[in-house]
Amino acid sequence: MDLLSQQKQQLRTLIRQKRSALSASEVITKSQLINHNFLTNLLNNIPHQSHDIFSLYLASYNEVTTTLISKHFITNNIKFCYPKIIAPNQHLQFIAAQEGQEFVANNLYPKILEPKLDKASEVVIPQFIILPILGFDHHRNRLGMGGGFFDRTINHLKNLNHKIITIGLAYEFQRAETNIPVENTDQKLDFIVTEKNIFSAN
Repeated sequence: MDLLSQQKQQLRTLIRQKRSALSASEVITKSQLINHNFLTNLLNNIPHQSHDIFSLYLASYNEVTTTLISKHFITNNIKFCYPKIIAPNQHLQFIAAQEGQEFVANNLYPKILEPKLDKASEVVIPQFIILPILGFDHHRNRLGMGGGFFDRTINHLKNLNHKIITIGLAYEFQRAETNIPVENTDQKLDFIVTEKNIFSAN
């Protein structure tokens, strides 16, 4: 493992320990604040059309939950989808959200729940990707869990000339005090939303 990878792994371990220490009630309370911050202060300030699709995720490992956001999307008829891991070292697939949708554990990562594929499943390409974060810095560099799935997917969609906006959800304590080590494959996010702040290029 090279020095850069070692630094990222050490940072992952440190932040993962902090996130793992959160109680269930803390996850709910902090997630609600983050969801509310996104819905109140960001959603209406980013241009989007009625046909645009947002990608959400089902939280695991004490990640920020997206419950309030999904409820808002359903209530306001905003189209959204969920990512699905197809294979290692591949980009993600996105499955449209639908009523009565069933979720199952991923074969590679049993703690990650994904849409179950059936005849009613619709594969879509989102314009907005809302994704979890393990760590981040003030430059909006994201530290993920290490699988590289979102980085590959964002790069893949950009190579297709598909315009996307990426929005990370994170707890305030996940912000690194120093710059996160960055590799060529790492993708900078457009926005990062915490309980108190929204980080963007502006």
